Amino acid sequence: MDPGKKVRPGPQSNADWGSVRKITIGTSYLVASTELVNGLLCVPTMHSDLPVRVMIIDDDRVDRCLYKQCLQQSPAWEFEFAEADSAQAGIETANAWRPDCTLRDFNLPDMDGIEALSRLKGEPNGFPCATILLTAYGGEELAVRAMKAGASDYLPKGRLSADTLLHAVVNAIERFQMQRQIEQQQTALTISERRYQILLEALPQMVWSANAEGRVEYANRRWFEYTGLTLEEAARLGWDRLLHPEDRERTWRGWNQATRSGSAFEIEQRLRRASDGTYRWHLVRAVPLRIGGEISSWHGTCTEIEDQKQADRAVLEEQKLKDLGRMAGGVAHDFNNLLVGIVGGASWAMDSLEASHPAHEMLQEVVRAGERAAELTRRMLACAGKGNFRFGRTNIDRLVRDACEGMQASIPRSIRLVIHNERDMPLVETDAAQMQQCVADLVMNAVEAIGESAGGIISVRTTIVEIGQEPDRTSEFTQAAMPAGRYVALEVQDTGCGMDEATRNKIFDPFFTTKFMGRGLGLAAVHGFVRSMGGGVQVDSTPGAGTKFRILLPAALEEEESVCCASRQWS
Repeated sequence: MDPGKKVRPGPQSNADWGSVRKITIGTSYLVASTELVNGLLCVPTMHSDLPVRVMIIDDDRVDRCLYKQCLQQSPAWEFEFAEADSAQAGIETANAWRPDCTLRDFNLPDMDGIEALSRLKGEPNGFPCATILLTAYGGEELAVRAMKAGASDYLPKGRLSADTLLHAVVNAIERFQMQRQIEQQQTALTISERRYQILLEALPQMVWSANAEGRVEYANRRWFEYTGLTLEEAARLGWDRLLHPEDRERTWRGWNQATRSGSAFEIEQRLRRASDGTYRWHLVRAVPLRIGGEISSWHGTCTEIEDQKQADRAVLEEQKLKDLGRMAGGVAHDFNNLLVGIVGGASWAMDSLEASHPAHEMLQEVVRAGERAAELTRRMLACAGKGNFRFGRTNIDRLVRDACEGMQASIPRSIRLVIHNERDMPLVETDAAQMQQCVADLVMNAVEAIGESAGGIISVRTTIVEIGQEPDRTSEFTQAAMPAGRYVALEVQDTGCGMDEATRNKIFDPFFTTKFMGRGLGLAAVHGFVRSMGGGVQVDSTPGAGTKFRILLPAALEEEESVCCASRQWS
């Protein structure tokens, strides 16, 4: 029969519907009953203006005609048929015609029904339609095999009737359509989940979800890479493993408040990075998911704000130092004006008196005290970066050696001073005398950190540093950024007592000191002088682990000489 030809049920009389015919098909019997249950015909998923397509695959032409006759008796459905007498022909026709249901004989000349179902299942699109397996032989075992192979239903020919066949076809199509919808929804859900998974992995933030108690149950790849924890470790160890010790109390206080109120949780805190063990600032935000009025889970992100924090800190630090420097410069300027009168008057008085005069010695002390006070004002002006500097091209290696040699007598024998110089160092534009004073201040600061009674090592090193196009915003810099370029670095490192964070934040403040007799101008003057040259200062210190100061000075644009220096050591 032509697959494209439509067959519509014709009008039937009441006598025709009331008759019952028994027809022999080979060794099987087909009972055609006229009792059709109208409720079976009202299947919402099959409401359509198009006829229902049924593909009949049977090598017996009589059986094929009887199946069509049974289905054509329906007053509610219009059917369209296609036929095939072998499994392979049926598979090819079904793939091209796309029927709604296939009536397939189990015993076919080329292959049995189970093999045919396996072939269909292996097609790229799987089963094209609902499939009902019909056979004159077989029992419950064959029915189970057929259903496992993918058949929608299994009907023995000997107990087949018109209403049974129609009921089976309608239900098979409905179940197949429902299964297809479920599969499509599952596919769409899988695609949606995969899309969101990819989106979560693409986000620059760490994304996580936790249960009501805050135990992490999911995290994206960035979270695992940063924390270095597995999901099991995160659930067992909790956030305490990641939080900076100083941030734990306020973090848990905020978390408890959010869980009680059911509001969003947001806090800035430091989280430990697994790759280097450093703590970096993050903005952590989480919102609760409620089910039945109770919080069932939390979903949040961790956004790194370390660069922003550093930039804000650098701006505040720079402004603070400018304000302090301005104050120190103003005080030094006014104080210097007073010293001019004091020293000048004392000097005039000394010149007016005989050397044997009783007041002559006292006036000499006044002049010496005035000179020391003048030196103090010069240091205060250096803190403000407003000193009377005389810049010139200087070889830092040579300057460092000269400064250290001049200080060797002032360093206790228990402390060893080691100098390391790099070859072919470029020149820098600086005030040589003031730079020597900076080296002396840093070395003496290291001596005091180690202590005269305790032994230790002070290392002084010069090297070349290249900063890329992106400004270097490391947390140790006291300026907002160092421009790209070539720098000469001077490092002074000691094995002394080190400093905590509170002390590190104040070491460059004028008049801040941790010494009983200190004036608090040495490091402030170093910082002010380096800033005036366009350089920067780094500090790395941990209590009990010593301190390293690093000064960066811009290399001169033209190198007029290079010096090859070997390491030298004094003990």
